[in-house]
Amino acid sequence: MVDSYREFYELAGRYYPEDQLTYSSLSGIIRKKWVFKKLAEMPPGKLLDCGCNIGRLSAIWKKGEVYGIDISFSLVSKGKRLFPEINFIHGDIRSMEFLRDNSIDNVIAIEVIEHLDRVDDFLHGIFKVLKNNGLLLITTPGYSHKRPQMVKIGVLKSFGIRRGVNSDLYLHTAYKPEELRLMLEKAGFAVLETGSFEFELRGWVKPFTILKQISEVLAEKYFPYSALNILITRWLQNLELNVYYILDLFGFGTLLRKFLKQGRRSFVMAKKP
Repeated sequence: MVDSYREFYELAGRYYPEDQLTYSSLSGIIRKKWVFKKLAEMPPGKLLDCGCNIGRLSAIWKKGEVYGIDISFSLVSKGKRLFPEINFIHGDIRSMEFLRDNSIDNVIAIEVIEHLDRVDDFLHGIFKVLKNNGLLLITTPGYSHKRPQMVKIGVLKSFGIRRGVNSDLYLHTAYKPEELRLMLEKAGFAVLETGSFEFELRGWVKPFTILKQISEVLAEKYFPYSALNILITRWLQNLELNVYYILDLFGFGTLLRKFLKQGRRSFVMAKKP
């Protein structure tokens, strides 16, 4: 039986330059800086990067061995070439029997669980492989009103990906910080910290979000497989980035971080007791 989940992410890893597009965007730049700060606070030991892509984030870890797991063989192969110091594993984080119990000191899962259809299995697997007092850091998109679920593959079509996990859809949901807390406590973790970040991207980016939605509707109707879709996506990313840099000259980002209660992304830091 074909696993449409694995099949989709193998194709996405082969054709879609997620690492390049993500970390050249405003959201990706802010996220990387935030994650690096959290990694600097974590104690030495073996680090496991779940859903590691090519290992861009965990490559900074210099306090012990690094293991990166990804479901896409294409991404693992590329990661080995770019970051040979990382021990890459081609595997499915929904079922991690291939790792020894109580063998890992720290685990990160950055923007991963929103794509998982078996989150409980993932969390129980992490709990087993972590050593006692080992740390787990999870980040994921947050939401304010209606939780997103399955979304259209959109711009991925322009990179040659014709099918999602279910028709032209794939799972891309979101979690509030308190929801992350409840899930991890249910799995046996002791939650140390929850909250949100990317305050800098609240409110003022709404016009860019609307422009993106309009472009996606037009692309789906008139040019779903055209490279023009890629050019529009990159143009909107660069426009948003440049506008933010101008605003930040006047301390706009600092003001948002100071006055807003919730950022666009949720996180949780937890410990295995």
